[in-house]
Amino acid sequence: MATMTPAEADRKKTRKKSGVGGWFRSFSGILASTATIVAALAGAFAAHQTSKVDQLNLTIRDKNIVINQVSSQLASVKASAATNPSPSTSAPSTSISGGAPAGGGAYLISLQPTVDNAEEQTGLQVMSAANYPDSVTFYCEGPQGNGQPDEAFNVAGHSVFKAVVGIPDDAPNATSVDETITFTNQAGAQLSKPVTVSLGKTATVQLNISGVTQLGMTCTGLNTQTQQQDNSNVVTLGNASVS
Repeated sequence: MATMTPAEADRKKTRKKSGVGGWFRSFSGILASTATIVAALAGAFAAHQTSKVDQLNLTIRDKNIVINQVSSQLASVKASAATNPSPSTSAPSTSISGGAPAGGGAYLISLQPTVDNAEEQTGLQVMSAANYPDSVTFYCEGPQGNGQPDEAFNVAGHSVFKAVVGIPDDAPNATSVDETITFTNQAGAQLSKPVTVSLGKTATVQLNISGVTQLGMTCTGLNTQTQQQDNSNVVTLGNASVS
């Protein structure tokens, strides 16, 4: 085996040190590269998360804008409704008269009487606490000396007459009075049996008036305490109509 000279031994040591140093330098380089990569990844991840947060913030902001817009519109609608209320859709008041009865025809108040011996009045009357806005009211004058009824109306062309007959609730001195109504045609013939009513007691009337040109009505009052004729009170044909 050959023996190394001192110079060769020194060169061998130098190569060893150089190799170890190179390895350390290479390893340090790897570590540095790895750290750079990790830092880059961390930065990318952080940037991605920041982008997601920014997008979320934008979405929330957009939703808040929409909510604010809707709230503003609702406030405007409420303010407009308060200052300009919409027309009511409730049923019309029964105290308003006029028009035509259900099913066609006409209310008697829309017709001019052909005979008016008993001071005809038209409009709302209350009988037995019920409203009758389209009513004809007149005094019980009894049979007229000239053979005429108290009131008469031209009903030619109609076939049915309807009314609720009674005494208005506010009629004075009517607590002991019965009133009897007779309905006749133009010849004076009765169209039905006489109808008797009293305060708080009404009667529903429906007559066949086919062929009748003049519908006459005569009212006679009777004081039930004295059994004497009493023609000082009124009678009402509530919502009287022809069709």
